[in-house]
Amino acid sequence: MWRQAASAPQKLAVINGLLPLTASEFLKAVIFFCGDDDENVQKAAIERLRFTQSNEIKKTISPEIPENSVRTLTKLAGERKDSSIIISLLQTGKLQRKWILDFLAKNDAVFWNTLVTHRDFVAFTLPQRSEFKQLFSAISDVIESLYEEQLTYFPEAQKETPQEEEKAAEAGTAEEEEEEVVELENTIFDFPDFLTSETAFDGLSADDMLEQRKTISEALRDMNVGQKIKVAMLGNLEVRKILIKDPRKQIVMAVLGNARITDKEVASIAGDPSSSLDAISYIASSKSLSKSYQVKLALVNNPKTPMKTALMLLETIRMNDLKNIAKSRNVSNVIKQRAAKKIK
Repeated sequence: MWRQAASAPQKLAVINGLLPLTASEFLKAVIFFCGDDDENVQKAAIERLRFTQSNEIKKTISPEIPENSVRTLTKLAGERKDSSIIISLLQTGKLQRKWILDFLAKNDAVFWNTLVTHRDFVAFTLPQRSEFKQLFSAISDVIESLYEEQLTYFPEAQKETPQEEEKAAEAGTAEEEEEEVVELENTIFDFPDFLTSETAFDGLSADDMLEQRKTISEALRDMNVGQKIKVAMLGNLEVRKILIKDPRKQIVMAVLGNARITDKEVASIAGDPSSSLDAISYIASSKSLSKSYQVKLALVNNPKTPMKTALMLLETIRMNDLKNIAKSRNVSNVIKQRAAKKIK
């Protein structure tokens, strides 16, 4: 019945609930009209959608909805920071990469983490991967790294653009580790407070703390890779301490992308010889993570830090610390000699 509505007043009558429609048909009509050419119809439909749960919207998205409605829903997904709507819109075949680049440049790590680890979304971006790399670089070093990691699983992505070929020629080539492709799907993981709250240990006795740590370890052990990536970005200090040791690069990157990670934690990771080379190299290359003097000092003292990076950071080290480095048994002779030379 609602499909026969042709004029703006008829469409508004549908949107305002003046026709006897089932809830399902009503939502189909609202989604259909949210991309209408008439501005008043479009606004009325969008206002209705603002009070509609995302899960209901996703269930109603189908290939038959107009392209303009897909465009409107793309904007809505950005406003709600709901990546699962974008995944549903991919199935229509009408989502345009330009809309993602124009409407969704939002600095929300969890939103983008879900998308860049979803195989369908990564495949969708391939024709304009250079533009998406620039977008993710502006949002977060971690998101950019996760995206580049996912690109390695698509043979067609290995064919470089002229600009990428030039960069590759300058930087050289590196072998990529084979790693499981992780999709976080559309699920919003509801983690218990003891994994996310920084006050999870407040007021506990020593014995209770040990029990709490055991509970956290067991909870993490039972998670799949996608859940670990997500909790790594949201988890508390204890979760971060455990997951930074995970052998999977994606999980380590997610820990380093956790908004609550402190300079003290980063310095501890950067100075720990047991930290993965991926973690150390990433910290050293990230301006935001390596801005702290203690992080720089930790990197210079870590024998795992690439020599070129350690020598560069040595230029920022204070005199008293240079004296200690010159006497250290833990750093290479090259670093020790350079430090000794600087203090003369």
